[in-house]
Amino acid sequence: MKTERLRNKIIKFLQENGPQDSAKILDHLNDVTKWGSTPSQVGNILSKNKDFRKVGSTYRKGILSGSYEIAVWALKD
Repeated sequence: MKTERLRNKIIKFLQENGPQDSAKILDHLNDVTKWGSTPSQVGNILSKNKDFRKVGSTYRKGILSGSYEIAVWALKD
């Protein structure tokens, strides 16, 4: 699987920190990996993998666009 390393890093991050929003997960991946990731890639990993579940949503303030809604993700039990 092409995204296995990223998926494993997301699983470890969520185990250590509990449910997190997509932006925090993306920031974490870009901090701990040399190659980084794109928002689309992280969204696809989270939404198409059975290890993760969407537990809610939160609002994030943007500089130009006001606020927008992003998903909060957790590990499946």
